[in-house]
Amino acid sequence: MHSGGVLRAPLRHAFRVLAIIGTMDAEQLVRRSWRALAEGDETVLERIFAPGARWRAVEDGPWNCEGLGQIASAMKRGGGRAVQGAIEEVSELGAGRVLVGFRPARAEPGVWPLDHGVRYVVLTFGEGLITEMKGCATRRAALAYAA
Repeated sequence: MHSGGVLRAPLRHAFRVLAIIGTMDAEQLVRRSWRALAEGDETVLERIFAPGARWRAVEDGPWNCEGLGQIASAMKRGGGRAVQGAIEEVSELGAGRVLVGFRPARAEPGVWPLDHGVRYVVLTFGEGLITEMKGCATRRAALAYAA
């Protein structure tokens, strides 16, 4: 294992292995990744998203992102605004789904609905990587989507 296994694997594979074997739970993964993005480390995207991941907005449309490349480009265009604020909630919902609620540092009316000042997304994991990130208008909508 030491000669060609986890210790020499690229970091993105190490993140995947850690998530699969459970030494890093979903909350740790979300909070560490959020912190890395907030500090300007965009390479974290390659470690947490599957290559074919999807980022779906509250309402589907041409603004949805298909694939890691589009997700990374959208986050770079946003200039880090997506991670300016504080995570309020991370809840594992079962079946590889995690609810994340975060309070943005500043509200942008009409850009994304807030539920009592909080934005919600549902992350879907497969093989330890995020395969989908779905924006939801409310916590209730997020729970319904994840069910």
